[in-house]
Formats: sequence, structure tokens, C-alpha cells
Amino acid sequence: MIIKKSKQRCTSHYHQGNCKCSSKKSSPCSCCDHDITIINNFNCYPPIPPTPPPPSQVLNVETSQYTALSDGVKTIYTNQDKEPQFSTSDILNPNDVSYINLFINGILQPPTIYNVQPGTLTLLVGPSEVPRNGVPIILQFIKIFSS
Repeated sequence: MIIKKSKQRCTSHYHQGNCKCSSKKSSPCSCCDHDITIINNFNCYPPIPPTPPPPSQVLNVETSQYTALSDGVKTIYTNQDKEPQFSTSDILNPNDVSYINLFINGILQPPTIYNVQPGTLTLLVGPSEVPRNGVPIILQFIKIFSS
């Protein structure tokens, strides 16, 4: 919608704060003449993005995480390295989950720098790229169920 000037009285429109008179902002302005016309224009920029339709069926999801703290040296972590107060699972079998995400110090890592096997996380990095001592290593497991 575009507002353009014309010689019309604004009694049929709500001026929504554009009026300089003392009438309420939410009521039609009948106390003065305004130069307001509302014109539909479908070439407005930026265009309004379409709203996606609501999902017909919401899928069930289960998440869990394994958390360990780096010692600054090792690149292989096992279930025995987990921090129980921050973990909700051991290192799961990749074939039993839909997605696995690795976060090192809160940063999502590309799948090319790690390998997950049941009970074992291996970081595929050189000695100079090992996370520093005390840095959190979080494996997030996501299972998506169709029913």
C-alpha cells in the first residue's frame, strides 16, 4: 500500500498518528482536511515474502549430547571422558541417529574434521589444531521419527 496526496477528507481512513490535530490516533479524523489517499500497489519493495503453509504433520525429534573437556593433547575421546553433569548420553552409534553435530568451544565443526564410532569420537586434526585444555567438546545427536 502506498499513501499519496489528494484532495480528500480523511473521515473514512484511520490516520494512525499522521494527523497533527488533537483527535485520538485510533479514530477517524473529522476535525480537519487531510491530503491522504491509500492506493494499492503490488510492486512495493522490498516484496513481502510468502508465508509457508503450516506443516500437515509435525515430526517427533529426540536430541541428546555427549560433552567432554579437552586436555589439550588427545584427539580420541571415549565414553569414559564424558562430563556427566553436561551429558545426556554416551557417544551413540551414527547409524542409530539422523544427524550428528560437533561443537568445539561452541563453534559448529565441519564433518570432515571428525569421525564418530559407537563409544568413540576421533578428531582428525594435526597436533597444532588440538583444542586447548579445558575447551568443551560437544557431540549433539538428533533422531527424527516419522510417526
